Amino acid sequence: MGPYPFIITMATLVFLTAILVIEYMRSREVSGKDSDRNRMKQEKLGALSAEVKYLKKELSRKSEITDQFPRITKRMTEKLSSDAYPGIAVRSVKEFLHARKVGYFAPLDGSSDYTLVVGTGFPPHWTGKIRIHPDEGILGKALQKRVVVSRIDPHSSSGRRSSRPSLEDFMEDPPDFVAPVFGVSGIVGVLVVAGCPFELEEERISVSMLTDLLSMALENATHLDPHKSGMWVDQLTGVANRFYFQRRFESEIRRTENYRHALALFMFDIDEFKKINDVHGHQAGDVVIRTLAGLVQRNTRSSDLVGRYGGDEFMVLITSTTEEQAVSSVEILREKISGTDIAIPGTEVPVRITVSGGLAMFPAHGQSTTELFRAADDALFESKRNGRNRIQVASSSGLATESAIDREAGREPFDPNKKSVDSEAGPPDYTFGEF
Repeated sequence: MGPYPFIITMATLVFLTAILVIEYMRSREVSGKDSDRNRMKQEKLGALSAEVKYLKKELSRKSEITDQFPRITKRMTEKLSSDAYPGIAVRSVKEFLHARKVGYFAPLDGSSDYTLVVGTGFPPHWTGKIRIHPDEGILGKALQKRVVVSRIDPHSSSGRRSSRPSLEDFMEDPPDFVAPVFGVSGIVGVLVVAGCPFELEEERISVSMLTDLLSMALENATHLDPHKSGMWVDQLTGVANRFYFQRRFESEIRRTENYRHALALFMFDIDEFKKINDVHGHQAGDVVIRTLAGLVQRNTRSSDLVGRYGGDEFMVLITSTTEEQAVSSVEILREKISGTDIAIPGTEVPVRITVSGGLAMFPAHGQSTTELFRAADDALFESKRNGRNRIQVASSSGLATESAIDREAGREPFDPNKKSVDSEAGPPDYTFGEF
């Protein structure tokens, strides 16, 4: 065998070996890429699986909230004594948040210190015995800020002094939430939650809503309590008096700020009411006012509040509403009033009345009760100037402008040079320092 065939054979072998090596390297590269792709797919599948698991958990929680909240609301809106609601709230919050401990704390009689009134998960001997200083730790922060405070909030437990007992000193588990509960006279207690298994920031709004339900229940129970109603009810009409209306108004503004909902204040009075007194007497005037109050209560929602400012002037607080909805509801009310016969004792022919009103929206027309009262009253005055038996919507500056009702009815907008049809020189200056 000559050298050439040998060289050719060896070259062929080298060539084939190189091809095999290259093919092997390519297969290794492809296999590595497949492995990387498989690994990436596995990672994506893992991430998708975790996301699906989280979404299922979140959906389950939202479904639970959707199911439970109406039932809790129904329980908290039943007509019960004020003493019954804290216990209902404690049990409801524990069930709703799956918390280990929930308690309602309130000031001790004759002291500013807080004690456990009713709770679940707390030692039995705490009830009425434990004393928590109102200026310490997370409880002090909640009372000072007048909002729900969570342990994840910055400085939630700052300012604690060893000489004064705080909630954290007594509890093995740090409180997850401390939420102030409001009554007609201000803060009347706090709800304390510990051992909540959910993300606290996500549950804050639920705690706030549940606490507001308890606050509203206590306020309504106080308003309906026959032993206390004299303090909150207008004696002639049975609707809320100015004091109670103002307190509730302040609470509703706070709740509205929490949930970013709108709120409407409607102020109105009877057109030419003096003529009724002059023709039929003051007793007839009282009959008209009582009848009007009853009519307004029957034609407003249970969540709204009707109050009497004084004389023939009334107020309606319309919660969770838009301007369009509020305008529609008060216009329907105005038409209902103008079409109702009011029987006067000793008079064969019933009388009919009309009302003029002003509507102000929070926060568009005012950021406080005083600003909203003034804006609504300015609008009421302008409705009188424009011919009575009508409703005027306030402007953002608190001065009345052409309303949606004007535009729909084709009425002329307000002319500042038009002479007033009423004898008064201008709207009264409402201040509420007496509250």
